[in-house]
Amino acid sequence: MLLQIIVISISLSIDALGIGIAYPLRGVVIGTMAKGVIGLISGGVMFLSIVVGKQITKYVPPDVMMLLGTAILVLMGVIYIRNSLFSDEEAYYDLDQSKKIEWFEAIILGVALSADSISAGIAIVAIGLESTFVPILVGFTQVGFLSIGNYLIKKFAKVKTINSKVCGVFSGALLIFIAIIRCL
Repeated sequence: MLLQIIVISISLSIDALGIGIAYPLRGVVIGTMAKGVIGLISGGVMFLSIVVGKQITKYVPPDVMMLLGTAILVLMGVIYIRNSLFSDEEAYYDLDQSKKIEWFEAIILGVALSADSISAGIAIVAIGLESTFVPILVGFTQVGFLSIGNYLIKKFAKVKTINSKVCGVFSGALLIFIAIIRCL
């Protein structure tokens, strides 16, 4: 169960790795405070979606919830893969063009990075993986991946050639994999 929660946290945070790589390439700094705001928002959104998922389980039979949760994870995986393969544009959140992500931009970026957590939190509850540890792990994973991306850019010139499409396809495949495991 813990491994599945870690894999879900990683797959939900892969886009943070992409941001952590792409923004420094553009000369944009994501400071510690901004990363903290993003992590808090990501964890908070995951917590709220788990609460909503728990409320839904009061009214929907467990078998239906398991099917729903599995379907949501598979759908999210397919959407990740589709968007990675067919989307060319990356959203840019340095709204004031200051080359630094300020607190208000971090809020917007945090909401964008945690949007997938809404359906994932409900799916986690539906497939029986709910845990108070999940929101904390998601928040830390977001912050960690932002930092890792920045570190990689500073240390390894070859990282500049990483294709964001590969990260998206990998993330989508992980979600589908978790859904399949839960069915077995």
